[in-house]
Amino acid sequence: MTISIFHLLSLFILLLSQSFDISNSQSSPEFCNQHDKKVLLRIKNKLGNPSSLSSWDPNTDCVMWKDIQCNNEQGHLTSISFIEARDIKGPIPPFLDQLPYLTGLYFSDVPNLSGPIPSYIGRMTNLTSFFISGTNVTGPIPRFLSRLTKLNQLALSFSKFTGPIPSFLGRLKGLTFLCLASNELTGQIPTTFGQLTNLNFLRLSSNKITGPIPVFLAKLKNLNTIDFEYNSLTGPIPQYFGHMRNLTTLSLSNNLITGPIPKSFGRNNLVMIKLAHNKLTGDASFLFDEVNTAIVDVHIDNNQFKFDFSNVDLGRSLVGFNISHNMIYGSLPKRFGTLSVDSVDVRYNKLCGPIPNGRRFKRVDPVVFSHNKCLCGGPLPGCK
Repeated sequence: MTISIFHLLSLFILLLSQSFDISNSQSSPEFCNQHDKKVLLRIKNKLGNPSSLSSWDPNTDCVMWKDIQCNNEQGHLTSISFIEARDIKGPIPPFLDQLPYLTGLYFSDVPNLSGPIPSYIGRMTNLTSFFISGTNVTGPIPRFLSRLTKLNQLALSFSKFTGPIPSFLGRLKGLTFLCLASNELTGQIPTTFGQLTNLNFLRLSSNKITGPIPVFLAKLKNLNTIDFEYNSLTGPIPQYFGHMRNLTTLSLSNNLITGPIPKSFGRNNLVMIKLAHNKLTGDASFLFDEVNTAIVDVHIDNNQFKFDFSNVDLGRSLVGFNISHNMIYGSLPKRFGTLSVDSVDVRYNKLCGPIPNGRRFKRVDPVVFSHNKCLCGGPLPGCK
């Protein structure tokens, strides 16, 4: 099932709030720098005094304002977050470059924010985190962002960015987090991304990216999450993914990827594997085997896999999987009955025989077992 953009955006906002601390979690200084306060009030006025900024009250100290962070020495602003501000309309406001101590700037779920990224952002060279997510900001990703060499977190996602993924992003060698998901970006992944050796999170999903998965990504030894879903990538899955010891989440679903899954995937630390809706072939049974002690969730549905599922000794860490719409045959493994009843889908294969521990599945929608050769028991008719 295709996950809605709204759901993805909600997850992304949760990621921001939990992982990158965009709320007022740090201890507050005793006062707010008056120059910075005046700049904020000018920004509020430029935006038409929206109700989402009602806490920006000129009669109170700005250390008390919502989604504002200051340092403890001089009260200078260090972070501003515009979150779920549907009443903010028009372009990114001016004057933000008049806050020289600003290191974090976040626009998340501001759907009426529009226009291109203003050029003055390129002068905000103290930024370490810059997020534009869930907006209508448009245009190509501007070259002046390459001046922000202190960035370690950059998200330009769920917006309307167009054109190729720019190669100059490879100059931001301090990046640990890069998300360009859900835009209209085209072309291939730039070779300069091989220089981003500090990256641990790379998400390029839901764009129009083409070409093979590049070899140079093997240089990014610190990556723990790769998400290239919903693009038009071609060619095989590279062998090196199975040798990236820090990689725990790999999402390549909804592309045009062909060939078998590398056997090296059975000897790594992957926790979640999402390879659905491609043109993959061969035997993927080793992904489910007990020797893979890290794998929790596997999605290989809507491919062309053909293998016997009968003698697979399902891993004890496995919580669920989707193998539907393939050519998998044999019976369901004996340990199948220990899985969570709402986390499996085996429909549209060639499976046969009784559903192990079928009584646990009697209340499950039988559709998850449907369109097989002769599965029986559980929510299906009893075995003869």
